[in-house]
Amino acid sequence: MLKNGWLNKGVWQKVLAALLLWVTCHVSAVPTDEITQMLKGQQDAWNRGDLDAYMQGYWKSDRLRFASNGKFHFGWDEALATYKKNYPNKEAFGELKLTIKEIKMLSNYAAMVVGRWELRRPKDAPTGVFTLLVEKIDDRWVITMDHSSDSSRDKN
Repeated sequence: MLKNGWLNKGVWQKVLAALLLWVTCHVSAVPTDEITQMLKGQQDAWNRGDLDAYMQGYWKSDRLRFASNGKFHFGWDEALATYKKNYPNKEAFGELKLTIKEIKMLSNYAAMVVGRWELRRPKDAPTGVFTLLVEKIDDRWVITMDHSSDSSRDKN
């Protein structure tokens, strides 16, 4: 194996090939793909009327932050209570469509997501924009801060 203090060329090639194989087998999905999938899961849960599944996209912490309709909300429990109050039944949920305009990676563990939301309901069709801070916590991408605004209110 050792020849004049150097690793035998054949052994070195095998080690390099094994290392490359290991790296390619252990590369996970691109973070933006994982974030997009998380948001798609939220959209699907919302459209099923499954608020509990929808909330899994948010960080289950009292440090979760929301800003919407000119108000600040703090914590996962408060967010869930607010959603339950504002969306008491499937008709109130409507059909949600999220359109991601940009995902900007801030680090390996944080991203800013900017997009548009639309709700289609029998009586109205509100729309708006959102900015999310998404972080990888406990090996999951979760929303830690959500700032959403309702553009349809500006039309009045």
